[in-house]
Amino acid sequence: MRKSVAKIRGLGFLLWHMRHFYYHILIGVVWAWALREVWQEFQLRWIAFSIFASVFPDIDHFVYFFTYGKNDPYSKLVKSLFVSRQWRLLWYTMEKGHKQNTNLATHNYFTILFLTGLSVTAFFFEWESAVVFLGAMILHYIFDIVDDFFILGSINPNWKRWGRGKKSASA
Repeated sequence: MRKSVAKIRGLGFLLWHMRHFYYHILIGVVWAWALREVWQEFQLRWIAFSIFASVFPDIDHFVYFFTYGKNDPYSKLVKSLFVSRQWRLLWYTMEKGHKQNTNLATHNYFTILFLTGLSVTAFFFEWESAVVFLGAMILHYIFDIVDDFFILGSINPNWKRWGRGKKSASA
C-alpha cells in the first residue's frame, strides 16, 4: 500500500514540475484551433502537428546535453541524474536549470525570424500543415522569451546571439 501511494505522489511531483512542457502543448492546441477558425476547416492532423511542433524546439536541450554541450556542468549533472534514475531530482533540476542553459543553438531571435519567413511563405502557398507546424514552433520560442522575462526578470542573453554561444571552460 505504501509503495503505491509513494508512486502516485511521485507521479504528481513529476506532473507538477513538467508544467512548462504542458504550457507548450496548450499553446500548440490553441494555435491549431485559431487556424481552424481562419481556414474554416478542421483536421485532426493539424492538432497533432501543432502539438508536436510546440514541443519540438526543446529537442535542442537534449541535443545540447549529448553533443555540443556535453562538457557543460549542467549537462553533466542532468546526464548523471538520468543514469542514476533519480527522476524527481532530474525533473526538478531541469525545471529550475533550463533557463540558465543559454548556449542552445536554436533559442535565438534569428531562428524565430527564419521560421516566421518560412511560415509566411507557406501561408501564401496554402501549405496549411507547414503553417501549423512552423507557427507552433514560433509560439514556443515566443512563450520562452516571455517566460524568461517573468522568471528571470529580464530576457535571457541567448536570444540575442547567433549559433551555439561560447564554449565552456571545461570543454
